[in-house]
Amino acid sequence: MSEYTDFETSVDNATLEIIRRLGANMEKACLVVERSAKQKCPVDQGTLRADIHHTVETSTETVTGSVGNSLVYAPYVHEGTGIYAKNGRGRKTPWKFKAASGKYKGWHTTKGQKPNPYLEDAKQESLSKISAILAGE
Repeated sequence: MSEYTDFETSVDNATLEIIRRLGANMEKACLVVERSAKQKCPVDQGTLRADIHHTVETSTETVTGSVGNSLVYAPYVHEGTGIYAKNGRGRKTPWKFKAASGKYKGWHTTKGQKPNPYLEDAKQESLSKISAILAGE
């Protein structure tokens, strides 16, 4: 048995407590961004807004928080499509599509959808709050 056993145990316990607190602070920071993103998210039927969620993962080396959507069309709303797509990666010519049912039923012509970076905007708007929360203030 090492003469430093008590010290080593206290360091291990302190490390675990720091990780626990960082995880709790990351949870709070993610909730701030999530709330802001839900306020900024465009709403048609509310599905996209309802899908905004966060996750927090902790390990002995990192604490990672993520806020986002899992819906297939979420990136198209956030990044835009067609001639409006961010970084010029969208289609350059207009196109037609047919909606089979619902309030948009019928043929439509479009040049794309302008980006609505509600997640990025929420993050940028919340940076000072995030910093304060992660600093433990």
